[in-house]
Amino acid sequence: MTVYVGNAVCDENGHARGGKPGDQTGRELRIQPWYLNAKGWRVFRAKDPAVAKKIADDMRWACDNMAIGYNQSTRNTLYNAAKPFDFDCAKVTELCECDCSSLVRVCVLYAGIKINDFNTTSEPTRLLNTGAFDEMVGEKYTDESAYLREGDILVTRTKGHTLVILNDGDKAYDDDPEPEPEPEPTPEPPVEWAYKVLVTGDRVNVRDSDSKAGNVLFTARKGNRFDLIDFAPTGWYHIETYKGPGYISNRPDLTCLITVSQ
Repeated sequence: MTVYVGNAVCDENGHARGGKPGDQTGRELRIQPWYLNAKGWRVFRAKDPAVAKKIADDMRWACDNMAIGYNQSTRNTLYNAAKPFDFDCAKVTELCECDCSSLVRVCVLYAGIKINDFNTTSEPTRLLNTGAFDEMVGEKYTDESAYLREGDILVTRTKGHTLVILNDGDKAYDDDPEPEPEPEPTPEPPVEWAYKVLVTGDRVNVRDSDSKAGNVLFTARKGNRFDLIDFAPTGWYHIETYKGPGYISNRPDLTCLITVSQ
């Protein structure tokens, strides 16, 4: 199973500073497959599964909200815009900005954990000092995705980047200890999320292969949504359409990835 992450990446020009407020491309904040950062990851897990779920939910909503963009120079305008809504990023309508660490902080605040501002250098200490997180130690957590869980927070070992895990890996619960003999309360079933491709360009061709040389099946229009089957090796989205499977460009000015609850 592919593990997905949510994170704030760069402004519309590919830079850390200077962009316009709001997400100009649909890619300033984005959902993407897990990857191993060159600086290495540290992994922090909420002790309360309900807290972890809220962190992941708010990250999804932020990535889907075009009012929230990336700019390190004005990184706390998201905090100010989200605070009146108890940090619910789905309700933010004011054009605002964040960077990777200020976005994670807002998600933690939405989950009800009080935490002061941090950057990726101070983030591990801030998270542990809340008493609400454990650090997951070992290569199976830091170097692969199978043991990661929805709501886990990943931070580079040195100053760099941070993100949130959006779904459980295949072995997320394999290392849990044997349950105690006394009965445990039944947890609420997790919300299932589906990934869809949203057409943001006016007209985008859907083809029968992941290449501009492929035959055009039909032309999609702005606002059309398609179920994501997988990521094509060439970078195209493999999608399900009313005419069967097809391929559509993943250029940020043409399409973007969104999530919907099932």
